[in-house]
Amino acid sequence: MISPAEYYPEFNSVEFEETITPLAQFDGEVTAVLRDSRAGAASRTPDPGGRTDGVGTVEEWLRGSEQYPFQRVVRTVAAALAETDPLASFADLFADQRAALVQLLDRAEARLREVYTRPLVAAINHARENGCLQGATPGERYEYFVEQSGRTSFTTGSDLSFPVLQDVTRIILRNETDSIRELCTRLGADRTAIRDTFGIDTTDQLVSFGLSEGDTHHHGRAVSVLAFRSGKRLVYKPRDVSCEAAYVTIAGELNARLGTGLVSATVLERDRYGYVEYIDAEDVSDISAEFLHASGELAAVLYMLNARDMHFENILPTRCGPLPIDLETILHPERVHAGPIPEATGNAYTSIAQSIYGIGILPLVVAGKGDDAGHVDLGFLGDQGRGNSPFKSMQFEDPYTDHISLTFQTAAAAKRRTVVNALTEDEVHDLGQHMADGFTKVYRAVMADPDSWTALLHKTATNLRIRYVHNATALYAQTLRMTSSSSALEDTAPYLALLKRIAIASPTSGRQIVRSEIRQLAERDIPYFTVASTDTALTDGEGTAIGATFDRSPLDLALTKVEHVSEFDLGEQLRLIHSAFASRFPDNHLTPAASPAPVQGGPSPAVPQPDDRLIALVTELSDHLIATSLPDRYAHMPRTWIGPRASAEADRPWPPCVLGYDLYTGRTGPALALAAAGRLLDDNRYRDLSAQIFSTTAEILATQSFEIRNIQRVGFGGYTGMAGILFALSTAGKLLGEDSWTQAAQGAVPLIVDQVRSLPPGQLPLDVISGLAGALSCMTAIGGPHADAAITPLASLLVDALQGDGSDDGLRSALAQSGFAHGISGILHALSRAHPHLPPGRQPLVESTLADMVGRLHDFYDPGEGNWHSSLDRPGSFSTGWCHGATGIALALSAYGTVSGDDEVVRLRDKAIDNMLRHGFGRNLTWCHGDLGNHDALTTLADCGGTSLRAEIAEIEQRWLQPETFARKLGDTRSRYAHTNSLLVGTAGIVLHLVNRLDPTSRVSPTTFVASEDR
Repeated sequence: MISPAEYYPEFNSVEFEETITPLAQFDGEVTAVLRDSRAGAASRTPDPGGRTDGVGTVEEWLRGSEQYPFQRVVRTVAAALAETDPLASFADLFADQRAALVQLLDRAEARLREVYTRPLVAAINHARENGCLQGATPGERYEYFVEQSGRTSFTTGSDLSFPVLQDVTRIILRNETDSIRELCTRLGADRTAIRDTFGIDTTDQLVSFGLSEGDTHHHGRAVSVLAFRSGKRLVYKPRDVSCEAAYVTIAGELNARLGTGLVSATVLERDRYGYVEYIDAEDVSDISAEFLHASGELAAVLYMLNARDMHFENILPTRCGPLPIDLETILHPERVHAGPIPEATGNAYTSIAQSIYGIGILPLVVAGKGDDAGHVDLGFLGDQGRGNSPFKSMQFEDPYTDHISLTFQTAAAAKRRTVVNALTEDEVHDLGQHMADGFTKVYRAVMADPDSWTALLHKTATNLRIRYVHNATALYAQTLRMTSSSSALEDTAPYLALLKRIAIASPTSGRQIVRSEIRQLAERDIPYFTVASTDTALTDGEGTAIGATFDRSPLDLALTKVEHVSEFDLGEQLRLIHSAFASRFPDNHLTPAASPAPVQGGPSPAVPQPDDRLIALVTELSDHLIATSLPDRYAHMPRTWIGPRASAEADRPWPPCVLGYDLYTGRTGPALALAAAGRLLDDNRYRDLSAQIFSTTAEILATQSFEIRNIQRVGFGGYTGMAGILFALSTAGKLLGEDSWTQAAQGAVPLIVDQVRSLPPGQLPLDVISGLAGALSCMTAIGGPHADAAITPLASLLVDALQGDGSDDGLRSALAQSGFAHGISGILHALSRAHPHLPPGRQPLVESTLADMVGRLHDFYDPGEGNWHSSLDRPGSFSTGWCHGATGIALALSAYGTVSGDDEVVRLRDKAIDNMLRHGFGRNLTWCHGDLGNHDALTTLADCGGTSLRAEIAEIEQRWLQPETFARKLGDTRSRYAHTNSLLVGTAGIVLHLVNRLDPTSRVSPTTFVASEDR
């Protein structure tokens, strides 16, 4: 019995019935794939054209020592491939037919290993538990199991049955046999054409036909690198190569017309397959500047061609320039959509897919969960990555024993070939500029003469077959791993159930695509789809229509794209390029504003007043937010932006994405900034866009038209979750007089408490960014009828956690840091602020907890420096920002002073303020860890009656925060903060800062979750 909750935990009952249940109509097709393998195996006989006489070769191959557990068992299964002697008719092709047979057996072994490992582990453990193994030691019993499995079958020795595994085995062996025969037949027929095209003599025999590292498609076919006795090599592609052939013409014409240096490989095109020149990757580290300029040229061409999937495995670095070697995904169509609600035209997801980032040539970061997780970079121009890979791999425990088991573990990110290698920050920025220059050159050439580009497309792209990438290969590979478990291979029911999980990724893409995906996955292939360049019908790898269509043909999409080239679009693509190179480097360098020089002779021209210049800057930045906003996938959803996904990990790149809803880097932040600008300038454009985002959010909350699991997926934190969204919604409502927004936010407060209570106390983060402290501060700011009922339990949970023994990760992390964002200061501030709202009976425990937190904060204090360490793990680290440094400590001590009335606390607060004044400016224009957050903190401290700070604030504004300073940094392509629209580290934050200065009566502080009305 298949349990939906077990196999599809992502779905509720309605979604299961809508998405999974209808797929049962295709079960017969999938089981037919398995049944057909039996008939196919029975009908196969040795090729009558001759024999390899490889019995001795196979026996020698089987005698090899094991390089991994159960290798001899897997090889015994693979050896059945030799029984049909698939190479017998092609003796003249091979320099050594026995060596060729070994290569073929190795290929089959690699395919079979993927599906045999987990059943074998299950079988040996079952045999051990049932006393079926002989031997005095675990190792001897393992050897006995392997030996018996070779004599009969491992299922016989373990009393387990894996009927699906037997079917899959026959499929793999059949496809390996058929694909090698097809390769040899084609190669034999094409020798003359290969000689004429690549200069490989017809008598030059094969010494290798490549390994099995590549993915298999449509019945086990895979790309092979053919190596000949002469040393020459050739790439055989068992799929259409019309795109590679077309690119040769495109590159040649552009090189002649524009003076570009595009590199292409020679192609021999045949019917649904072909051959491509083999070219080795080369070291380009000594010509990095020229290479990056050429990469920019290539990126512009691929951008105009709507290319996809051009990651580091599909482009080679050569001394002549970057060489694209897998061009089947140029002219890529838009994703198939067949849902009941049409997708919005030009939506953010389509836009980012068709951007330069969507090509895959830029750094393409895949990160694990959590800010401390590692990441890998799959982009062609990416780096080595950091820490552990987010992809888990299967590892043996107790190998070569009868207690062997498997675990999925993270491992250090694998080394990969990189183009740029380890360079200094300045060198990386320079290379980014070289790439931008190359991109600009080609882009502007197309913009100046679009007719020539259009003519080139009509000439080269009217008879191509395009590969459509419906889902990522990694997702398909994950599905294949799931279906190789021992339980999946025991019966067709679990095998089918796991195959159907692929439908989770395609809720609106049409059932026929899922049908084809399942059938192809059942054959252990990565699903493969194609579409003719001038057609809209989607086909499988064999060219059979599957019943799904696109709205527009691939060629029409590319022709439409060239109609919309513009300086604005160029600027947006360049922003993505510069962001890719700048995002790894924090920017902590501000130049002070210059005093206006006196004009010699005659009266000085009128100088704009400071407020006028600030207003002009607010207008410019808000206009850009308007211009760059995009529809979400569906028009009724809140609009959004494309921007970097900021990370708390300093050296992790910030890959671009469609902004989510969080306050830190999501769409909520720009919407709040636009609300403030709309109120200040009385500009309906800013008000309307802000209202489109917030009114939609308010309606969803007020009508409860949401699913709890989606709320839980967002999280409850102040900057990364629901609490921050509610704070922004409530504040925007107050700014624009939209009471319904504020009421919706206040009415949704119980959602935060419910979400917190749904988690085990030991798993609750405590910090401001994503934990209890941030949620508590937001609830205090939002107010309303449910506020006190939320503040009390949240404060109690926080206090209880702080009384713990330190074994919880959240507590350890918080107590190891002094700062506001992740450490003690943020907790101290949140509890101090909540204190007046608590019942009198709860206040004493909170007060004692606060006193304990102040004592812990003192452990960070260095009397010699007169400052607080940021972290106990890094003594001597003295940060300057709100998030980790003296600024947050000053805010925390100020808030605690209102509870304790302690003069010593006031003295320490003033010490922290002094550190902020001396070290906290001239850094960067962000709220999180820069000058804007520090300016806001000083303003808050001045408002709260701290040291007289008004004069210092005015001096700081005059020196560091003048309009020209903002303009200079916003135009600095090397600053990662210039490329994001986010609130805490981007341009939306600058808008809010400027509005706060222009209208202090309506000041909004995202660092303390306070709006002026709440003071």
